[in-house]
Amino acid sequence: MFPNPPLDEIKSDDLMTVAQAAAWIHVKPVTIRQWIHRGKLTHVDLGHGGPKLYHRDALAKAEKEAWDNGADRPIRGGRKRDVQRARAA
Repeated sequence: MFPNPPLDEIKSDDLMTVAQAAAWIHVKPVTIRQWIHRGKLTHVDLGHGGPKLYHRDALAKAEKEAWDNGADRPIRGGRKRDVQRARAA
C-alpha cells in the first residue's frame, strides 16, 4: 500500500478523482480502481463526504510499482512504449 501524507501537508492541487488520476497517468480509470481494490491506494479522508480523492504522490508510487512489474509489456495490455513514466516522486 502507498500511504497518503499527513492531512496537514496535503495541498488541494495534489488531490484527484479517479478520472483525473487516470488521465494524469495515461491509464484507464479501471486501472486506478484495480489499484484501490487491491489495497495499493486509499482515498484521502477529508471528512466532508464529498468525492473520494487520491493523492498525487501515492498515485505516482503505484504507477512506478506497476511499471517496475511490467506494466509496459504490450502482452499484458500495458501502455505503448512511447508513453513514458515520468510521474514518480
